[in-house]
Amino acid sequence: LKTGLDEDYDFSRCLDSVSNLNIRPQVMVRAEEVVSCLSLTFAFASTRGNVGEPLPAQVVITSHARQSTAPIIISQLLICFDGGLKDIGIKHEAQQEPGAVNLDSNQLHGISLDTEPSTAEASAPVQSSPQDGLLGACDLTLSPGSKKILSFDLIPKDSGVVRVANITSTIETDSFKFRHIVAQADQMRQEDYWQQTTEGLSRTPAGNRSSNEIRIHPKPPKMRIEIPSLQKEYLTDETVTLEVEITNDEDDDAEVTLEARFLGQADTVPTLAWTNDATAPGLTEDPLTDSQKKQTPSNQLGHVEQSGRRKIHVTFMAGPQPTEAVLEIKALYHLIAEPDTPVTKLLVHEIVFDRPFEANYDFQPSIDAQPMPNYFHIAETKDPDNTAQGLRQLWTSTVRLASIATEPLIIEDVTLHLNGTPHAAICTITSDPTTTTPAATAIAPNGFHESRFSLLAQKLDLDDRRPTTFTFHLQTRWRRAYHPGGPPPLATTTLSVPNLLVPFGEPRVLAAVLPSLPEENHTDAEAEPPGSIIIPLAYTIENPSTHVLTFSVAMETSDAFAFSGPKAIASLRLVPLSRRTLRYRIFPLVSGRWITPELRVLDTGFQQVVRVQGTGPGMRIEGNGAASFWVADAAGE
Repeated sequence: LKTGLDEDYDFSRCLDSVSNLNIRPQVMVRAEEVVSCLSLTFAFASTRGNVGEPLPAQVVITSHARQSTAPIIISQLLICFDGGLKDIGIKHEAQQEPGAVNLDSNQLHGISLDTEPSTAEASAPVQSSPQDGLLGACDLTLSPGSKKILSFDLIPKDSGVVRVANITSTIETDSFKFRHIVAQADQMRQEDYWQQTTEGLSRTPAGNRSSNEIRIHPKPPKMRIEIPSLQKEYLTDETVTLEVEITNDEDDDAEVTLEARFLGQADTVPTLAWTNDATAPGLTEDPLTDSQKKQTPSNQLGHVEQSGRRKIHVTFMAGPQPTEAVLEIKALYHLIAEPDTPVTKLLVHEIVFDRPFEANYDFQPSIDAQPMPNYFHIAETKDPDNTAQGLRQLWTSTVRLASIATEPLIIEDVTLHLNGTPHAAICTITSDPTTTTPAATAIAPNGFHESRFSLLAQKLDLDDRRPTTFTFHLQTRWRRAYHPGGPPPLATTTLSVPNLLVPFGEPRVLAAVLPSLPEENHTDAEAEPPGSIIIPLAYTIENPSTHVLTFSVAMETSDAFAFSGPKAIASLRLVPLSRRTLRYRIFPLVSGRWITPELRVLDTGFQQVVRVQGTGPGMRIEGNGAASFWVADAAGE
C-alpha cells in the first residue's frame, strides 16, 4: 500500500466497495505462493513424547501488518497432523467488547481442547477429512505487529513419528471466505518455545531441531513387578516357588495379564506354572504337557485397583544340569479409561543354577565272609530259588558328598542305584548304617556328608569268569534348611558314579587291618618306645580259577616297623576256588604317619606279581600300588 493515503485499511471490509455480488467469494492461497501479513508456526515442547501422556505444544500467529491497519480477526485455525495425533480446530471467541484494541504485542493463551466431531468447515479441500478431532476456542484478534501464542496439551494415542501436515487460518465475513494454508515444514518451523513465568513471557531457543516434528514412544508403564524373595542363585533339581507382587501405580484401575518364561536353550531352561498358593504342588504334582511347555504360561490376574497390590506365585523346577537362564515376567495391561491402549511392563532377572553337591567316590574290595564254592563238590542241580550260582565278590563304596551351596542343606538320605542289569551278573547294594552319616543331617556350606555301601557282585553261572563292568548313579534327597514360604520341598539330585570293573577270574591279594592288640611284655623295655601297640594284619590270597596256582610270598623288611609272621614262602599252592589267609603282627617303630608293609606275592606259573589291595577303613593305596595304614601318635592323632 502506498503511504500517505487517507484510507482505512481493514481486511474484513476489502469488498465493501464492490457491488452486485451474486455469490460470496471463497479464496484459498498457499504460503509458498503468496506473501502474507500473517505467519503461522508450530512447536512441540520437546523432541519426544509418550503415548497417553500430555504433550505440550503451541502455535504462534504473528501479524506483520502495518500499524495503521485495523486488527485482523481469524475465524478459525485448523492444525492437521501426520501420525498419531488428532487434528485441532480453534475457533474465534471474542473476549473484548467490539471495537476495543489490545495493545499488548505478545499474548500467551492456554487453550483447553475437547473431543468434538469435525464440522464441514474444518474439512478444507486440501486436507483429508478427519472423522474426529479436538476443538478449542480463543480470541483470535491480532493487532498490527502483535504475536498470539496458543498453548495446549495433546494426548498421543499411537507411537511413531508425528509431524505437522499443515496449518490453515480462515477469515470469514459476510462478504467473503479466505483461507491461508501453510504446509511447508521450514515455514512452520518455530525458532523459540514460549512459556509464561513470574517475570512475564520467556522463550527457549529450539536450536537446530525440527520444532514441528516429534517422536512418540510407547507409554511408559507405571505398573510395578517385584519378587521380594528372588535370589541370584538356585540349585539344580529343586522346586522353587516365587511370590510375585504387582502394584498399580497408574492413575486409573487396570486389567492385568501376567506372562512368565525362561530365556535360554530350550532343553536346559526350567518350565513354569502359576499357582495361587505358595505351598501348591505346582510342577511336581501336575506336570506340563509337551504342548504347554512350548507356550508362555499366562495368568489372568484381572482387575487391579489404582494403588492396589496383588500377589501370585510362580513355580518352576530347576533342571538337573548347571546352567544360566533369564527369568522374564511380563505384565500386559490396559487402563479402564483407555481400553484401546495396551501397556507392557517387563521384569528381567538373570538366574544361575548350580549343583548343590560334588561327590568323591572310593571303591574298595572286601573279604566275603561266605566261603568260595567247593570245586570238588559242585552241585549238579541248580537251586531254583537262587538265580546266581557263580563267583561272587564283595566291594565297599564310600561316597563323600561336599556341599557347594551357599546356605545349609538338610540331607534326608543318600542311595546308590545300579544302572540296569549287566549281562550274566547281578549286584546287590546295601547301605551300611554304622558308617553312614545319620539321615536328616544338616550340612553347612563346604561341609561333608559320608555314606558307605556294600556291593555284592555275583555271576549267574559258575563257569563264567569274564570281568564285568557295573555302572551306578547316586541319588540324594535333600531340602533347604530355611524356606520363607513354609516347609521346604524335597529335591532329588542324581549324580553319576564311576564304573566298577569286577575281575571275577583273576587272583587277588586282600589286606585287612585287624583290631589292635595291647603292648605285650618285652625283655628289652628300653629298646621299644612305651605305649606302643601291635597291629595285626591279614593278607587273604584268592584263587577263583579252575587251575591250581602256586605263589611265592615274601615280606620286605623296613625301618618303620618290625613284624612277626612268615618272612618268605617259596611255594604256596592254592587249589581251584579257594583262598588262604596269612597273618602278620606289625610292631610300628614310628608314629603319626602312614607305614607301608610290602608283601610281594608272585604267581609263579604266569610269572606275574599280584597287587595287594587294601580293604576297609584305615587303609589306602599308594602311588606304587602298595597298601598302607595309619599309625597314630601318642596323642591318638
